[in-house]
Amino acid sequence: MNNQEARVYGLNRFYGKIYAFLALGIGISAVISYMALGPWIFQVQNFINNFPLGFWGIWIAEIALVVFLGFKAQKNPTLAIGGFIVYSALNGLTLAVTLAMYDLGTVTQAFITASATFLVMSLIGSFTKRDLSGIGRAALSCLFGIIIAMLLNVFLLQSSAVDFFISILMVVIMSGITAYDNQMIRKIYLGTNGEAGNGVAVFMALQLYLDFINLFISFLRIFGSSK
Repeated sequence: MNNQEARVYGLNRFYGKIYAFLALGIGISAVISYMALGPWIFQVQNFINNFPLGFWGIWIAEIALVVFLGFKAQKNPTLAIGGFIVYSALNGLTLAVTLAMYDLGTVTQAFITASATFLVMSLIGSFTKRDLSGIGRAALSCLFGIIIAMLLNVFLLQSSAVDFFISILMVVIMSGITAYDNQMIRKIYLGTNGEAGNGVAVFMALQLYLDFINLFISFLRIFGSSK
């Protein structure tokens, strides 16, 4: 095996490791959401009610975990994996609250559409030779603006039309970020000469997890608005 073949083999293994962590995170969230909406519904309600600041407290804890993983992922891979598992479980609870507002048909339709979109944009990001850095930076900048607009709509405007428009923009933005994040995996691997470890893989899996969940929720709001 020559150097080029070894590099491609190592990169594919790195992608495989990241997507294995991603599948683990999505799987944990899916199981927790299912249990929270069914067998554990009363236990989950008690957990959320007794959690400091309730639902908002869980949401703040999730943000804190994302920041924590950003700082600790490379230095402590074991801790990063544990943090990712905890984050996925907590997000399963918050996701269950959202899913409870939609029927099974809408959830299924949104999941399939989000999965297809995520797959296509991941393939584009993984194989395109075009530098997506500009698109990634622009999408991230737009994302902050969308979050602010979303909060204003929730607390002040409460407009279904604005909510629908924001959801469409979120799909476009998260599609771009998904492609960018997949390209970044290749850049990080090559930039470290194949030395990127489990901690980096976990953090990249977290980025892709957030991309997919945001796509899923955006499609939920789009398809749910018509019902």
